[in-house]
Amino acid sequence: MSCLLENKLQEYTTRGDLVKEVRLDVINPRHAIQLSSGDYVVSQYTSPGVVCLVGPDGRVLCSFGQSMPQNHAKIQSVKYPVSLAVYKTGDILVTDRGNNRILGIDSTLSHAKEFPIAAEVALQKPYALWLDEGHNRLYVGEMRGRNRLLVFCDVNSIYWKQ
Repeated sequence: MSCLLENKLQEYTTRGDLVKEVRLDVINPRHAIQLSSGDYVVSQYTSPGVVCLVGPDGRVLCSFGQSMPQNHAKIQSVKYPVSLAVYKTGDILVTDRGNNRILGIDSTLSHAKEFPIAAEVALQKPYALWLDEGHNRLYVGEMRGRNRLLVFCDVNSIYWKQ
């Protein structure tokens, strides 16, 4: 569980007992996912926003968002990233709420591109993500705007690296 105002992560058992607490070198952590490596992917709910790879001790290992490499000239800066989803490959999806889009970021946090969404969908304030690789679907919930739950199919065939 990410604690937005306290800049920490907390892990609990299914019975609600606190297992561990990790102080973060990240402000306003909105969502976090622990990877099989023990590291965490964390969205920083700010504008410009940041997606970080954080070690088990809370130190930032690398990040995407604040100072983007030159190869991101086409990618507008991230504004208020909220929810995250991680593919088995380690590639990351993030709701970029302030820009009304979903970004795909590779596992090294060095390349990104927009998740392909048809213009007529007009995504508004994406808030929640659920990636179901087994059924090849991505569920996106909007908050405010139209308050829809969108389902995208064939998401396993999307290749994020440029």
